[in-house]
Amino acid sequence: MLCKGLGKPIFLHSRLLHLAIPRYFVRPITDNPDPAMPQPASRRQFLKTLAASALVPAAFAALETHPSVLMIAIDDMNNWIGALGGQAKTPNIDRLAASGVLFTNAYCVVPACNPSRVALMTGQRPETTGQFGNNGNFRDRPGGKERITLPQHCRAHGYEAVAAGKLYHNPRGGRKQANPLSDPASWDAQRRGGIGTPGHKLYRTPEGLARWHQGDLKMKYAADSLFWGPIPNKTEETQDWQTADYCADYLAKPHDKPFFLACGIFRPHSPQLAPQKYFDMYPLDDIKLPEVPEDDLGDVGPLFRRNWSSAVVEAMRKHGEWRKAVQGYLACMTFADDCVGHVMQALERSPQRDSTIVVFWTDHGWHLGDKGKWEKFTLWHQSTNSPLAIQAPGVTKPGQLCHRAVSFLDLYPTLIELCNLRPRQDLEGESLLPLLRDPEAPREIPAVITMGKNNHAVVWEHWNYIHYRDGFEELYDHRTDPHEYTNIAGKPEVAPIVARLRQSLPERVAR
Repeated sequence: MLCKGLGKPIFLHSRLLHLAIPRYFVRPITDNPDPAMPQPASRRQFLKTLAASALVPAAFAALETHPSVLMIAIDDMNNWIGALGGQAKTPNIDRLAASGVLFTNAYCVVPACNPSRVALMTGQRPETTGQFGNNGNFRDRPGGKERITLPQHCRAHGYEAVAAGKLYHNPRGGRKQANPLSDPASWDAQRRGGIGTPGHKLYRTPEGLARWHQGDLKMKYAADSLFWGPIPNKTEETQDWQTADYCADYLAKPHDKPFFLACGIFRPHSPQLAPQKYFDMYPLDDIKLPEVPEDDLGDVGPLFRRNWSSAVVEAMRKHGEWRKAVQGYLACMTFADDCVGHVMQALERSPQRDSTIVVFWTDHGWHLGDKGKWEKFTLWHQSTNSPLAIQAPGVTKPGQLCHRAVSFLDLYPTLIELCNLRPRQDLEGESLLPLLRDPEAPREIPAVITMGKNNHAVVWEHWNYIHYRDGFEELYDHRTDPHEYTNIAGKPEVAPIVARLRQSLPERVAR
C-alpha cells in the first residue's frame, strides 16, 4: 500500500493492516445514546482502529525521527503527589507532570511490583507471561527468554539502553543475589540497583525485627521490613540519590545515537527511611490520615476483606504508629521527588533536552490504612491507581490533564509510535498517542487489573467494576464515591453497567 502527501512515499506493509489480535486483548467499550450503557465495539471496528494507528509509525518513518527516552520509575508511590491533589510535597514531580500530559486515571496491570513491571516492560498481561505475583522471574517462565522487552526493542533499532536502580523486580540489584543486574538482556549498560538505605539498625531489634510492633506481627516480611523513621545520612549518601546521580551524569554527556535511559527510584518502598529533613517537613499533628468508616468492609468481597496487611494496620493502631507510618511514607515521597528533580535538572541542561521523551510512572498504588490495608495487593482504586505523566516534544502540550482510564500495557505501543519503531504484533495494550495529542479524545478500551488468578477490576471512565474468582462483584462510581465506600453492584439500575463491564474480563475475552 502506497501513501502520499508527506514529501516522499510511505510504504505500509499489508501485515500492519491485519494485526493479529492478542489472545487477551481488552474488549473495547463505546458510548451509545444512553451513557449508562457502554457497548462493546465489534471486531471489525477494533481492526479498523488498529489499521488507522498503523499509519502513525509510517508517518514518523518519513520524517526519520528517533527521539531519546528518559523513563523514571518510582517504587510503591501512590497517588498522593501534589499534582493529583495529595498532601505530599512533590514539586519536582508536579513540574514534570505539568510539562506534558498527566494521566489522572492510570492503572497498573497487577498491584504488585514484579508483575506490574513485567507487564509494562513486555506489553503483555500476566495471562500471557505467567507472571501473576512477586515470586519468580518472568524469564524463567514458558516463553520468557524469547520475550522482547521495551528496551530490547529499542536496542534493535539502534538505541543505547541504560538503566540504574530498580526497573524489574527480579533480579533487582540485591547484594545477596547471584546476579546483581536487572534483566541483563534488556540493557547495554546499567548501574547496580541501589535498593537499600543506611539506618536499618536504628529501628530493628538485634534479631533483625522491627522494634515498633513488639512481636505482634508474625509474617516475616511484615516483622522485618515494615518500619519507618529518619536516618542521620545526607541525601547525597543514599543509594537512591546515587542512582539519580548516575542518570544525571549520563544525560550530561554527548551521545551520537538515541538512548533509552531508565532510572528506578526505590523509595517510598518499605522500610520508609529518609534523611531527617524530610521528616521535618511533615509534623505529626499536620498529617491527615485516611478516613476509614467502621462499616467500610461490610459490602466487599470475602476473599479480599482481609489479607496479611490487615494485621499490620491493627498493630499500627494498637501501638500508636499509624500516623508515624504515614509520616514516613510522605517523607520518602518527598525524598524520591528530590531524586527526580536531580535527574530532570540534568536533562534540562543537556543538549538532548528538546529531543527526549520523558515518561514518569509508579508501579502501583498504596493503601495507607484505608480499607484496613497497608501496601497494595487489592483491586480497589487506592491500590491500583498510579501516577503517569508523559512529555513528548512536538506532540504534547504543557499543563494537560487526561481523565480517560488507561493501562501500563499502553506504554510499550505508545513509545513504539513516538520513537518510530517497528510495530509488534504481540503487544496487548493500545497506544496513548491520540490522548497525548488530545487528552479528551474518546477512549473505548478499559483498563483491566488482575490480582492473582481470576480476580479482576475493569475500570472505564468513572466506573470500577471488580469480579472475584468466587463470583462476588463490586461496583463503584467515582463521581459520587471516590473512596469506594459503597458497593453498588447489586442495585438494579446499574445492572446494564455491570453486564457490559463484565464482558471485558480476561477469561470472557479469551473465550
